[in-house]
Amino acid sequence: MLGVLIGGLFTFSFAALLLVVFFGARRIEEEFKEKEAEVGAIRAAAAHIPRFIVVSPPAGARSGPFDEAVFGQVRRYLEAEQLLADEFVLRPSLESLYRESGRRPVGH
Repeated sequence: MLGVLIGGLFTFSFAALLLVVFFGARRIEEEFKEKEAEVGAIRAAAAHIPRFIVVSPPAGARSGPFDEAVFGQVRRYLEAEQLLADEFVLRPSLESLYRESGRRPVGH
C-alpha cells in the first residue's frame, strides 16, 4: 500500500514537472515572437530615412513661365541637396558633410 502511494506521488510529481516545463517553454516562445515583432517594427522605422526637405506641389493657382523656370531650378537644387543629406545620414563622414551638390540657383 505504501509502495502504491509513493509510486502515485512520484507519477503526480513527474506529470506536474512536465506541465511546468511545457507551459514555461510555451510562454518563452510567445515572448520571443513578441520581441521579434518589436524588433521588426524598430528595423522598419530605422530603415526609413527622414526627409529634411519635403517638396510638395503648390496648392495655389498656376504661375507664369518665368516663375515655373525659377521654381524648377530651385526644385532641382533642393533635390540635389536632399540626395547629399540622405548620403550623409547613411554614411556620415566629413567629406559627405561638406561636399557641395554642384547645383546652385542662378538668377538672370
